[in-house]
Amino acid sequence: MTAELTAEYANKIRPLLASAKRAYGARNQDTPAHQASRQYTQLLVEFDKKGGSITALCAALGVSYAGVRRRIYTYDLPVSNYKQYLNPDADVDKHIESITAAKTSGSVDEYYRTLYEAYVDGVALSEIASRLELTNPYPLYYGVQKHTKKLLVKPNSRD
Repeated sequence: MTAELTAEYANKIRPLLASAKRAYGARNQDTPAHQASRQYTQLLVEFDKKGGSITALCAALGVSYAGVRRRIYTYDLPVSNYKQYLNPDADVDKHIESITAAKTSGSVDEYYRTLYEAYVDGVALSEIASRLELTNPYPLYYGVQKHTKKLLVKPNSRD
Protein backbone atom coordinates (compact mmCIF):
# COMPACT_ATOMS: atom_id res chain seq x y z
CA MET A 1 0.00 0.00 0.00
CA THR A 2 2.82 2.43 0.80
CA ALA A 3 4.33 2.13 -2.68
CA GLU A 4 0.93 2.76 -4.28
CA LEU A 5 0.30 5.76 -2.01
CA THR A 6 3.74 7.16 -2.84
CA ALA A 7 3.16 6.75 -6.58
CA GLU A 8 -0.31 8.33 -6.32
CA TYR A 9 0.94 11.42 -4.49
CA ALA A 10 4.11 11.72 -6.58
CA ASN A 11 1.88 11.88 -9.67
CA LYS A 12 -0.33 14.53 -8.04
CA ILE A 13 2.62 16.64 -6.88
CA ARG A 14 4.97 16.39 -9.87
CA PRO A 15 3.01 18.88 -12.06
CA LEU A 16 3.10 21.46 -9.23
CA LEU A 17 6.81 21.31 -8.42
CA ALA A 18 8.27 23.67 -11.03
CA SER A 19 5.78 26.40 -10.22
CA ALA A 20 5.87 25.83 -6.44
CA LYS A 21 9.66 26.22 -6.41
CA ARG A 22 9.26 29.75 -7.80
CA ALA A 23 7.20 30.94 -4.81
CA TYR A 24 9.41 33.36 -2.91
CA GLY A 25 8.55 35.82 -0.18
CA ALA A 26 5.50 35.96 2.06
CA ARG A 27 3.29 32.87 1.97
CA ASN A 28 0.10 34.92 1.78
CA GLN A 29 0.76 36.22 -1.74
CA ASP A 30 -1.77 35.30 -4.41
CA THR A 31 0.47 34.43 -7.33
CA PRO A 32 0.25 31.25 -9.44
CA ALA A 33 3.53 30.09 -7.89
CA HIS A 34 2.22 30.63 -4.35
CA GLN A 35 -1.03 28.86 -5.17
CA ALA A 36 0.95 25.89 -6.50
CA SER A 37 3.14 25.97 -3.40
CA ARG A 38 0.11 25.88 -1.08
CA GLN A 39 -1.42 23.01 -3.07
CA TYR A 40 1.91 21.13 -2.96
CA THR A 41 2.09 21.59 0.81
CA GLN A 42 -1.53 20.48 1.27
CA LEU A 43 -0.82 17.28 -0.66
CA LEU A 44 2.28 16.63 1.47
CA VAL A 45 0.23 17.04 4.65
CA GLU A 46 -2.46 14.66 3.33
CA PHE A 47 0.22 12.12 2.38
CA ASP A 48 1.81 12.35 5.82
CA LYS A 49 -1.54 11.96 7.61
CA LYS A 50 -2.26 8.84 5.55
CA GLY A 51 0.97 7.32 6.85
CA GLY A 52 3.00 7.57 3.68
CA SER A 53 6.77 7.39 3.74
CA ILE A 54 8.13 10.92 3.42
CA THR A 55 11.56 9.52 2.54
CA ALA A 56 10.13 7.47 -0.33
CA LEU A 57 8.10 10.41 -1.63
CA CYS A 58 11.16 12.69 -1.54
CA ALA A 59 13.14 10.11 -3.49
CA ALA A 60 10.36 9.75 -6.06
CA LEU A 61 10.12 13.51 -6.52
CA GLY A 62 13.82 14.32 -6.27
CA VAL A 63 13.27 16.88 -3.49
CA SER A 64 14.97 17.36 -0.15
CA TYR A 65 13.62 15.63 2.91
CA ALA A 66 14.33 18.68 5.09
CA GLY A 67 12.27 20.96 2.84
CA VAL A 68 9.33 18.56 2.81
CA ARG A 69 9.42 18.13 6.61
CA ARG A 70 9.51 21.93 7.00
CA ARG A 71 6.43 22.29 4.79
CA ILE A 72 4.55 19.62 6.73
CA TYR A 73 5.61 20.90 10.13
CA THR A 74 4.85 24.58 9.48
CA TYR A 75 1.65 23.95 7.51
CA ASP A 76 -0.67 24.95 10.34
CA LEU A 77 1.39 27.95 11.47
CA PRO A 78 -0.50 31.13 10.66
CA VAL A 79 1.09 33.47 8.15
CA SER A 80 2.84 36.09 10.19
CA ASN A 81 2.83 39.79 9.50
CA TYR A 82 5.88 40.08 11.76
CA LYS A 83 8.87 41.58 10.04
CA GLN A 84 12.13 41.46 11.89
CA TYR A 85 13.76 44.82 12.33
CA LEU A 86 17.45 44.66 13.09
CA ASN A 87 18.31 46.31 16.36
CA PRO A 88 21.74 47.96 16.26
CA ASP A 89 21.62 48.25 20.06
CA ALA A 90 20.97 44.54 20.67
CA ASP A 91 23.59 42.87 22.84
CA VAL A 92 24.75 40.30 20.30
CA ASP A 93 27.48 38.94 22.57
CA LYS A 94 24.93 38.27 25.34
CA HIS A 95 22.65 36.43 22.92
CA ILE A 96 25.54 34.39 21.49
CA GLU A 97 26.53 33.42 25.03
CA SER A 98 23.01 32.27 25.95
CA ILE A 99 22.54 30.44 22.63
CA THR A 100 25.87 28.64 23.02
CA ALA A 101 25.05 27.70 26.62
CA ALA A 102 21.63 26.37 25.60
CA LYS A 103 23.09 24.45 22.66
CA THR A 104 25.68 22.72 24.85
CA SER A 105 23.24 22.04 27.71
CA GLY A 106 21.44 19.42 25.65
CA SER A 107 18.03 21.11 25.91
CA VAL A 108 16.64 21.61 22.42
CA ASP A 109 13.69 23.64 23.73
CA GLU A 110 16.04 26.01 25.54
CA TYR A 111 18.20 26.35 22.42
CA TYR A 112 15.17 27.21 20.27
CA ARG A 113 13.92 29.65 22.91
CA THR A 114 17.24 31.52 22.98
CA LEU A 115 17.30 31.71 19.17
CA TYR A 116 13.75 33.07 19.21
CA GLU A 117 14.63 35.66 21.84
CA ALA A 118 17.64 36.86 19.83
CA TYR A 119 15.51 37.03 16.66
CA VAL A 120 12.76 39.03 18.38
CA ASP A 121 15.37 41.31 19.95
CA GLY A 122 16.52 42.21 16.44
CA VAL A 123 19.72 40.19 16.10
CA ALA A 124 20.26 38.99 12.53
CA LEU A 125 20.28 35.20 12.37
CA SER A 126 23.00 35.49 9.73
CA GLU A 127 25.19 37.21 12.34
CA ILE A 128 24.47 34.44 14.84
CA ALA A 129 25.23 31.79 12.20
CA SER A 130 28.52 33.47 11.42
CA ARG A 131 29.51 33.67 15.09
CA LEU A 132 28.55 30.02 15.62
CA GLU A 133 30.60 29.14 12.51
CA LEU A 134 27.59 27.80 10.59
CA THR A 135 27.66 28.04 6.80
CA ASN A 136 24.14 29.51 6.66
CA PRO A 137 21.37 30.67 9.01
CA TYR A 138 18.62 28.32 7.78
CA PRO A 139 18.84 25.86 10.70
CA LEU A 140 18.46 28.85 13.02
CA TYR A 141 15.26 29.95 11.27
CA TYR A 142 13.99 26.40 11.81
CA GLY A 143 14.64 26.77 15.54
CA VAL A 144 12.81 30.11 15.62
CA GLN A 145 9.86 28.53 13.76
CA LYS A 146 9.77 25.57 16.14
CA HIS A 147 9.67 27.85 19.18
CA THR A 148 7.06 30.11 17.54
CA LYS A 149 4.88 27.08 16.89
CA LYS A 150 5.32 25.94 20.49
CA LEU A 151 4.05 29.34 21.64
CA LEU A 152 1.02 29.16 19.33
CA VAL A 153 -0.01 25.51 19.69
CA LYS A 154 -1.19 24.13 23.00
CA PRO A 155 0.29 20.77 24.05
CA ASN A 156 -1.63 17.73 22.75
CA SER A 157 -3.57 19.83 20.22
CA ARG A 158 -2.07 18.11 17.15
CA ASP A 159 -4.01 15.22 15.70
